[in-house]
Amino acid sequence: MSETHRVSIDLETLMALVNEVAREDPLDYADLPVDEAALRQACCLGALNILQHASEFKAEEVLYVLLSAMAKLIEENVLLHAQHIEKGAQIHSNLVRDVLERAKKGKG
Repeated sequence: MSETHRVSIDLETLMALVNEVAREDPLDYADLPVDEAALRQACCLGALNILQHASEFKAEEVLYVLLSAMAKLIEENVLLHAQHIEKGAQIHSNLVRDVLERAKKGKG
């Protein structure tokens, strides 16, 4: 049986990693009145909170917790894109395009 474990990742390291990912795949904030750094920090704190709670579980359970959180975020992201598409926006993400294509309701 697996042991529980503690994972220690600090906010600055996580933010640096997210910043690196964002350089490769930037988000479009458009004209939203949002401070990108403040939003990113709040999201990183939320992710660290999930990890802190997940670290109380067995190792294989942590993977399920993190994967379920990731899948939910992807679903929310795709849903938001789909809503924007209905308003005439273009899809710029290959991931979103692929997921939407697989999720389209069959025409019957």
